Amino acid sequence: MDLKIYNTLTRNKEEFKTSEENLVKMYVCGPTVYNYISIGNARPIIVFDMVRNYLKYLGYRVIFVQNITDIEDKIINKAKQENVDFKVITDRYIKAFKEDIERLEIGSIDRIPLATEMIDEIIEIIQKIIANGYGYVSEGDVYFDVSEYKEYGKLSGQKISEMKNSEESSFNKESNIDFTLWKSAKEGEPSWESPWGYGRPGWHIECSAMSGKYLGFGFDIHGGGIDLIFPHHENEIAQSEAAFPDSGPFVRYWMHNGMIEVKDRKMSKSDGLKSEWILRNLLDRYSPNIIKFYMLSTHYRSPLEFSGQKIRESQKAMEKIVNTFRNLKFLIEKQQTGKEQEKGREEKIIEYEKTEKAIDDIRELLIPDFKKYMSDDFNSAGAIGVLFEAIKGINSIIQSKEFVFRKESLKKLSLFYEEAVRLFKIFGIDIEGELSRRQDQNKDDASALTKEQIEEFIRQRNEARNSKDYRKSDEIRDMLLKAGIILEDRKEGTVWKRQE
Repeated sequence: MDLKIYNTLTRNKEEFKTSEENLVKMYVCGPTVYNYISIGNARPIIVFDMVRNYLKYLGYRVIFVQNITDIEDKIINKAKQENVDFKVITDRYIKAFKEDIERLEIGSIDRIPLATEMIDEIIEIIQKIIANGYGYVSEGDVYFDVSEYKEYGKLSGQKISEMKNSEESSFNKESNIDFTLWKSAKEGEPSWESPWGYGRPGWHIECSAMSGKYLGFGFDIHGGGIDLIFPHHENEIAQSEAAFPDSGPFVRYWMHNGMIEVKDRKMSKSDGLKSEWILRNLLDRYSPNIIKFYMLSTHYRSPLEFSGQKIRESQKAMEKIVNTFRNLKFLIEKQQTGKEQEKGREEKIIEYEKTEKAIDDIRELLIPDFKKYMSDDFNSAGAIGVLFEAIKGINSIIQSKEFVFRKESLKKLSLFYEEAVRLFKIFGIDIEGELSRRQDQNKDDASALTKEQIEEFIRQRNEARNSKDYRKSDEIRDMLLKAGIILEDRKEGTVWKRQE
């Protein structure tokens, strides 16, 4: 199935075709580093990590660039509040950002350029814009003349005649809808030398310079949050195509993720960065796999509701998935030790074949159904649903009292395990890492199980033993042992104690 992507520019799903064969060049707008990143900032990071992973799964080579804005009004204001140089602020939060994406277990990003590293490139682009008649200088400031660029509004649908000023008003501008390319220096603010005097770049021009340097003109995918469509991405198109008018479209496909909402409104910086919104605080409570599962269980273009309850629901869903993988691993290890369940001779072959056919039926549909959803504009919600149903089906097979297996059955289960683990990695979800993490937590938190919880597990184990479901009985015993609980079966019943 051919990959289709919803292109914000055309407002349609389009068949994905790269500018160079088997190579995808992708740029995503990154954070402005004046605070810790929030769960809202994490959404495009997780979404476009998934996009990159799926493209690689399809066989593409991907060059992935995500910028950092390290010069901007918010940074300057934060530095003034703390009475420090702006570099103190940016160094602090760049370090924090890189720590956070490492903890989030995001795959490597090929380039993470800083805006302040691009001053020469920015000046060069502005000079081209002025030379081409799209920019003008006014008292040390440089502005983009929106009225000269006739296609302005093609991304956002904004009409010039209906537009209001998107920036701070200035008497230096010829029109209130013109936007800043270069800001003249103010006392006490960072500045760089330019043909128009000392100053600093406007926000929008920074991304044109960074994407252009590392990906060239007409690269394949430009991503970011839906809130960046206007004015940021609209302005990027205008200034880039004004600087290079004979080079064709600035970007082939524009992708935008939906906003994270809190009680029917978007998560806004104007509300202040609440403690529970900060990504690193969430990572102290939840594994990166749970956060990704929560994010990607909703289509990337849809709004996403944020609440503790929603993340806990994802945590419970992940627990079900991980428990099935734990059970599968337990069964597969029987194959490695050479143990085999034999319950008869030829008359049992039919039962083995029935089990194996059920496994094959699930495996046969898993990858095609997964790709059907993912190739339809990266529909992670549908693809996760396919995985969840497949895992539920496998769990029903291995939990059934009629379940019998031989080495061939376990080989098929092992293949399912490997395929499912590989597909989860496209979402950045590391199933085996989650298994190890939970095993370590069980060792560390043996005392976390209450007396009532332990006795409930013992009751379930006794029930399994009475119904001769010895596999389930053994699983409960092993699970409790991993949690530091030792069981001892006596005539009068089962007693337990905690490991010393």
